[in-house]
Amino acid sequence: MKTVLVAACVLMLLVSAHAQTPALAITHVTVIDVENGAAQPDMTVVIDGNTIRRIAKSGSVRIPRSATVIDGRGKFLIPGLWDMHVHFTEVDRTFPMFIANGVTGVRNVGGDLQQLLRWRAAVDSGQLLGPQIVTCGPIVDGPEPAAHGPVVIAGNQQQGKAVVDKLKQEGADCIKVYDRLPREAYFAIIDEARRKQIPVVGHVPLALTSEEAANAGQRSIEHLGNILESASSLGARLFDQDGGPVKDPSEFPRRLAARGERMLATYDTTKAAQIFAAFVKNKTWQVPTLETKWTLTFFDDLNQRGDERLKYIPAAERQWWTPEKNFFARYRTPEYIVYRKKLFEKELQLVRDMRRAGVEFMTGTDLSGAYIFAGFSLHHEMELLVTAGLTPLEALQAATLNPAKFLGQDKIAGTVSPGKRADLVLLEANPVKDIRNTKRINAVILNGQYLSKEKLKTLLDGAEAAAK
Repeated sequence: MKTVLVAACVLMLLVSAHAQTPALAITHVTVIDVENGAAQPDMTVVIDGNTIRRIAKSGSVRIPRSATVIDGRGKFLIPGLWDMHVHFTEVDRTFPMFIANGVTGVRNVGGDLQQLLRWRAAVDSGQLLGPQIVTCGPIVDGPEPAAHGPVVIAGNQQQGKAVVDKLKQEGADCIKVYDRLPREAYFAIIDEARRKQIPVVGHVPLALTSEEAANAGQRSIEHLGNILESASSLGARLFDQDGGPVKDPSEFPRRLAARGERMLATYDTTKAAQIFAAFVKNKTWQVPTLETKWTLTFFDDLNQRGDERLKYIPAAERQWWTPEKNFFARYRTPEYIVYRKKLFEKELQLVRDMRRAGVEFMTGTDLSGAYIFAGFSLHHEMELLVTAGLTPLEALQAATLNPAKFLGQDKIAGTVSPGKRADLVLLEANPVKDIRNTKRINAVILNGQYLSKEKLKTLLDGAEAAAK
């Protein structure tokens, strides 16, 4: 109880400072233009309240007499980062970890809608220090749901329409669809969401192909959807050899590995190109969550080597991060582990090929899984995008400009520009030269409030205390 109070006091002290945000000027800083990668040196950025007011060469702009002046020599200024695929159920640890890592916006794609809306209201009112929150609320799945956590069921057209109406009325920003939705329910959801002007995002249901989802109008596809299955030359015959009922839990990974090997062996580049073209034509965004794919692939290595960030994770939660108890790890077989590594390499190639075809990407970590850390893991997601073949600029855009475009906020966010919201990250090195430099955070400006490196450490200390 004491540690939770310590964390709460840290947040409240910083929130109190936020309520009286003075004007701020960052002088002699290099501003990174995330639209083209240009570095604009020796600039002064003037912030009033939560808005960037002026940007000009240092010495040529008037700084308000009451402004706090920050010397930005040798520093690089970028927009705040977005994690567009998270699930969180508490904020005492999660919010400080987001902010300390420069993550100033998140999209929660499955959770308790009313609780998430309460947290958002507390952030918006200044009662709680945290990122902007966009939320879908509960996941929408079929009558025998595969989804965990808050779920609503839609088994037919009528139920699909009713689900959209209810979630829209309750304040959801998007509709998250899942694996076992029947076709008729899915298309009813898409049609009603279009009428209600609320985006549909999430998985591609098993009953559809990725191309069908794109053509229907699904706005974003998470985890690469079922692109590899859809691009198999076997088509529906890919699943013919799965066999009868499963009697032994280890049979699941064996069958997945066998099917996966068939899928990789029958990958059709012509079919894949057709799917990519549908994504480009329909402006279907991809949130590949390479981070969670990486953790699932190298789970044993991560478990054996340890991680200093585990201090932010309560012991009760850490126990589920072990091979013996983790849902995704405990029944793995040797052939599945080998297949998983092949699959990850193919998924990296898939991201590269899609980007070359003009498909647009956003960063997402799938926070809630083992070895995924709020805020920290977003930086590794950008690294993985670069490993896959994106340029550092494209990876940076996936975390800044692209979420703003997707959310319709590009007129007020996504770049360091006058008139835009002052959610910014001050770095000690240029991320366009090396994407790993996004981790070299000197300060964060959250909704106009300047948080120094020392204050960011205080936030992380509070998160650590809340984990005990």
